[in-house]
Order: sequence, then C-alpha cells, then structure tokens
Amino acid sequence: MNLYDFDNTIYDGDSSVDFIKYSLLRHPWLVLFAIFKAFKELIKYPFHKSNLGLIKSELFSFVRYIENFDEYINNYVLKKIKNIKKFYLDNQQPDDVVISASFDFIIIPFCQKLGIKNVIATLFDVKKGHIIGDNCKGNEKVKRFKKVYKNVNVEEAYSDSLSDVPMLQLAKRAYLVKGEEVNLYKS
Repeated sequence: MNLYDFDNTIYDGDSSVDFIKYSLLRHPWLVLFAIFKAFKELIKYPFHKSNLGLIKSELFSFVRYIENFDEYINNYVLKKIKNIKKFYLDNQQPDDVVISASFDFIIIPFCQKLGIKNVIATLFDVKKGHIIGDNCKGNEKVKRFKKVYKNVNVEEAYSDSLSDVPMLQLAKRAYLVKGEEVNLYKS
C-alpha cells in the first residue's frame, strides 16, 4: 500500500485554490462574500480567536448555494483532471490511499475519475456549507489513517510538504515531490 498527499503531490497545484478560482468566474458574488467571511476569521487567527478549520469552512461556505452541485463539481474535475502528474499515473496501484487536507467534495471526484478507491480528506457538509470535524492535516492524517487501516504495511508515502512528516513516517520509504521530481526522504 502506498500513501499520497493530493495537492502539489499528485495534483499539479492546489485543487482548493483552483476550485475557488473556477467558482469565482461562475459565481463571483457568492465567492466574494465567502472570502469576506473567511477574512473576518483570518483577522482573529493571530489572537487565537479562530482556527484554520473555521477559516476554510467560511471560505467554502458558498457551495451550499450552488444548484446542481454534483454536476458543478464534476465539470470542475473534468476541466482540471489534466493537472494529475505523470509520475503518479505511471506508478498508480489499485490499493493507493490519498490523504488530503482538502475537502472531500473536491478530492473524492478526482479520485473516482482516477480509479482510486481509498480516500481520506477533510469532511465538509456541502448542504450546510461547513466543515465536519478536524482539518485532515499533520498528525490528523495519521490518526484517520490508523482508524481506517489497522495493521497494514505501508511501502511508500509521497508528499510535497514537510508538514506531512507524520504521514511519511508510516512508510518504509518516503518521498518528497516537487513538480514531476520525486526525491527519497526516508528509507
């Protein structure tokens, strides 16, 4: 079994940022209002009056107002599926696990198109427009992985960021990804 971060690892770029840009062109007022709400939370963050999960939740709260959301997200994925990196497509295995801090409503449709069945991501209630539980980042990735997969051998893990060191430590071999370049981090 191999573990992969999604954004900037197997996806060239940040799928959440790309989704905001995609939506800004199609629903500018909804997105701008959500950005304003997120900014209000961001101002509180240095004073420990807010957290990254709440900021992300506010930023994406606009999705609850998008009609035919399943069709909308499918169209987004079809437009951006070209961003999946060649190194991943060349190495993809049936038991790969994608673990991402990005929201499930973005990551799961990409993984479905790629045939990836095992996905762990930050949960988001699209109908209510808010995050469910904790942001799936850092140690939270390991916690969620271990909850789903008990006593499995992780051969390789891939990420673009050292914030994923807890996830990388689960594997026999770990790699850092920059663009299409993959470098050994730990063996």
